[in-house]
Amino acid sequence: MKRTSRIALASATAVLSFGLINPVATATADHAPATSQGELVENRAKAAFRGAVAPSECGPTLLDAYVDQLIEGMTAEQLSFVVAHQDTLFDVPTYDALFFGTTGDADYALDSHARQLQNAFRDLTRFWTDVDTGEIQLMAMRGDALLDRERIVKTLTAMVEFGVIAPMTAAEIEEEAQVVSAFMREERTFHDNPLWTLNAFAFSGEGDPDPAIEALPDKLVFGDGIIEAYDAIGLGDVGPRVIMAHEYAHHVQYELGSFDSGPADPSEATRRTELMADAMATYSATHKKGFTLNKKRVVEAMVSFYTVGDCSFTSPGHHGTPLQRQRASAWGADLASSARPASRVLPAKTVADQFDAALPGIIAGT
Repeated sequence: MKRTSRIALASATAVLSFGLINPVATATADHAPATSQGELVENRAKAAFRGAVAPSECGPTLLDAYVDQLIEGMTAEQLSFVVAHQDTLFDVPTYDALFFGTTGDADYALDSHARQLQNAFRDLTRFWTDVDTGEIQLMAMRGDALLDRERIVKTLTAMVEFGVIAPMTAAEIEEEAQVVSAFMREERTFHDNPLWTLNAFAFSGEGDPDPAIEALPDKLVFGDGIIEAYDAIGLGDVGPRVIMAHEYAHHVQYELGSFDSGPADPSEATRRTELMADAMATYSATHKKGFTLNKKRVVEAMVSFYTVGDCSFTSPGHHGTPLQRQRASAWGADLASSARPASRVLPAKTVADQFDAALPGIIAGT
């Protein structure tokens, strides 16, 4: 099943591959495969959790190690509950923000690193001036959605309506919401576990055949969990901004029509747009007119965790191997450092076209 709505994450989604089992593409649904229920947003944390329970051949990665630590910190009762209710726990915070979040609602306001993220968003808007990205809503997704029975009911109902999950009756949804919200309240701070929001994604519903999806505003959503993870591994100073730059690059790609061109093979198409987003992110992050961050630090943040790459070469969700992502990121940094004068910013389309020309060498390592 194909959709014309566009989703990219932590991914994001962005999410972006962490070397997990059977990853789902996060670029645009024009070439992104649907899961069995046609998920709109790829959930890396859920895939990581499943991979930890049943390890795949690909890995381990830094994310795997971090997820392992989170799982090891759970009681046996908590772990059993997560296994039984994983779709609700991992997906409700994501789709609650996607379907119902607004920038003016305190439930979706950025908290951790808020000033850093807001400044980065502002700087990127000023950096990519040749594309119109002025309608993007920047917001957070939080695990406290799992405390609210009504929010769970509302979100699951919408997920069923849009075919994200298998059909559920109203009674089944109500029962699931009651069980999950009650457990989370009893377990006190368990709703704040980073696993539920270990993601970030870019979304545009433009052109979707479903009017309700098309009507959703463009969004850039950050999970509290992905920011907490970066802090935990010592990259909190640059990591959130790197995520921002990558996800914002997807919105630039939407405006350029990058998802409507490229290879016909789904895995190659996703790899192209994800590696391009890596390159564009590093270009803006290291450029004198962008974040002016240190190249080594940016590449470290890009490659070591958020965009670690994967080994699912034939999967439609393949985002590139770790080395390919490193080369794409380095390419973007080198492009920024070669600017003459140093303040010159290339048009986004020029960057994309030059990247496409360099892509064969980035993939092959030549």
